[in-house]
Amino acid sequence: MFETLLEPFQYSFMIRAFIGTGIIAVVAAVVGTFVVLKGLAFMGDAIAHTTFTGIAFALLIGVNIYFGALVFALITALGVVFLTRVTKVKDDTALAILFTGVFALGIIILAALPGFAGDLNSLLLGSVMAIQSREIWLIIGVAVLIGIMMWVFFSRFVFAAFDPVGAEAAGFPVAFFQSLLLAAVAVAIVISIQAVGVILVVALLITPAATGSLVTKRIGPLMAVAAGNGLLSAFGGLYISYYLGAPPGATVVLVATALFAVTLVISKLYSGIKAFG
Repeated sequence: MFETLLEPFQYSFMIRAFIGTGIIAVVAAVVGTFVVLKGLAFMGDAIAHTTFTGIAFALLIGVNIYFGALVFALITALGVVFLTRVTKVKDDTALAILFTGVFALGIIILAALPGFAGDLNSLLLGSVMAIQSREIWLIIGVAVLIGIMMWVFFSRFVFAAFDPVGAEAAGFPVAFFQSLLLAAVAVAIVISIQAVGVILVVALLITPAATGSLVTKRIGPLMAVAAGNGLLSAFGGLYISYYLGAPPGATVVLVATALFAVTLVISKLYSGIKAFG
């Protein structure tokens, strides 16, 4: 049993995959807590898909693809705040306008890049085993940055996210902290692309946090449970992928979904027993 657990670690690419995916899953789960509690799943999905346009644009002009993805993710995230405050349209309307417009641009750019189909395929579906040492350090740096941001501004994020009207009445800079929180979501999505790709990235953001919400409603403990679920999903998915030869990114997401389903069943059973007990 012990040898079975250690076997994947004889390969350097598996070590990098475990480290990178584990950190990514924890960061995405922590940031995703705000996304789940605020009902912003569509926001996460939209930002994830607009990174596709950023990747295509980066390939077109010959710059780093993650830089391109980050720029377009931030444009979408911050653009929603701008449109809702300047034009007074609803969040989902502003998001739909940006999402469809930016994604349409990506399709047009993709049509001009027939030679990059293979590269885009790995980015759409993830390429965990291709994580390099320099990317590990980038992931660690982003994780530390987001961790510090959450620790320093945690109470302010909660105030701006859950009582924006009261916060503005008190003279609190709501727009700034909303923008900062959405920027953190965008960055978490971009670093997650390497692990599970553009298509499945929203699952790392949403599913572990949704699982945590079945256990507790207190935001601090919920973040801890979500992070634990994300880490368990990452490690469990990579082990299953290694021994069964399944696509690693999809397997990680499937494990996260299975954990949500099991937690949901247990919580319902516990509620039923408590009600009749």
